[in-house]
Amino acid sequence: MAIYELLKELYFKGELSLWESHTMTVFVAAIFATVAAFLTIRLANGLLKDSQQARLKIASINHALFDAVILINERGIIETVNPATERMFGYKDKELIGCNIKMLMPEPFASEHNGYLQQFLTTRIPKIIGKTRREVLGKRANGDIFPMDLVVSEMINNGRSEFIGIIRDMTDYKHAELEITKLRQIEQQRLKTMQYELEMATRVQKNMLPSDFPLYPKHKEFDVFASMVPARQIGGDFYDIFLMDENKLFVAIGDVSGKGISAALHMAQCMAHLRMLSLYESRPHKILRKLNNLLCENNGSGLFITLCCGILDIQTGEFIYSNAGHNPPLTNAINGCFEFMPVPISIVLGYMKDVKYKSLMVQLNPGDTVFLYTDGVTEAENQQQDLFSDERLLKLLVTSGEMTAQTIIELVNAEIDRFTEGSEQSDDITMLTLHYLGV
Repeated sequence: MAIYELLKELYFKGELSLWESHTMTVFVAAIFATVAAFLTIRLANGLLKDSQQARLKIASINHALFDAVILINERGIIETVNPATERMFGYKDKELIGCNIKMLMPEPFASEHNGYLQQFLTTRIPKIIGKTRREVLGKRANGDIFPMDLVVSEMINNGRSEFIGIIRDMTDYKHAELEITKLRQIEQQRLKTMQYELEMATRVQKNMLPSDFPLYPKHKEFDVFASMVPARQIGGDFYDIFLMDENKLFVAIGDVSGKGISAALHMAQCMAHLRMLSLYESRPHKILRKLNNLLCENNGSGLFITLCCGILDIQTGEFIYSNAGHNPPLTNAINGCFEFMPVPISIVLGYMKDVKYKSLMVQLNPGDTVFLYTDGVTEAENQQQDLFSDERLLKLLVTSGEMTAQTIIELVNAEIDRFTEGSEQSDDITMLTLHYLGV
């Protein structure tokens, strides 16, 4: 106003009377006051509107919250609750507001609550207040005790402490946990049962394969040994060795497509058919033809088998063999050094009926060896995913010299272990060595 008076005197050059000067001052002051009042009222209305909108938004959020929200004072008296609190505890808001919060707690927590609150206000050492979520027990209006997830925070309002508690009903969560625990127990029991059944199936499979070497210690005319290392507990590879009569030794090695129990069952079926057919047929190709027709019947699983079998005449050393889509065996009987034996092109067993197979013959002299194997041997992988390969197997057998049948297989297994460096294999590793010693 001092600036206004100075400007007024300069403008009118002091010619105004005292009454005129005061009248003008009052009039200008009234105008300024009216404008200021208008702006102030407008600003206040805006702030009030924002405040009302904020309160409505907070009230809407509070009303929609799934969790219970309770505001208490420093004496533990409930001042405000949201609708979720009413639903959770079964009280109306009028029954809660003005009452001590301990009414929502079971004993002994109800009796101890006031002491906890006073201890915090005195020491300021928090046990629950200001901590992370904590599981406690709550009490409903009907007396039911239920688990709650609780978070308590302190705020200062007009110089006094107030506490906000956010509560989540954990009843459904606890029921779900119990159900999950029960399901886990059932699942663990099922896994134990399956593991036991797998172990039993593994034992049965191992017992089906000849393993009590030497199988025929009285027969000094030959030395035979075989091994099968499954990639899983139950493999699809198999071998068989048995005397058809006093002068005929039957050997076979096979590989069932697939792995696991289904492959093992197919393997067992194949071995049973082989032994039965050997009672009536003495030529490998005829055995394979009849075996193929038997396996084609009721083969709903679609499994097939590769197989190589042979019959050794113990007296003459004549070895007649036939092949059904299997890896060709190796022998040193043809040229004095290990090489792959010729095998005619043939189809796997169990795929198509009435397939004709052929038999070939190789003459074994004393000291000659026939080595049969499955593709798990040559397709064993190392950590760089390189294959053991036919070439590596052939070179290894060339160095075997006059080893026994068992020693040859141990040599190959040791080399595979060294090559793979502990890498897990995807296929079974099966071998059979027949060493002819002569009469």
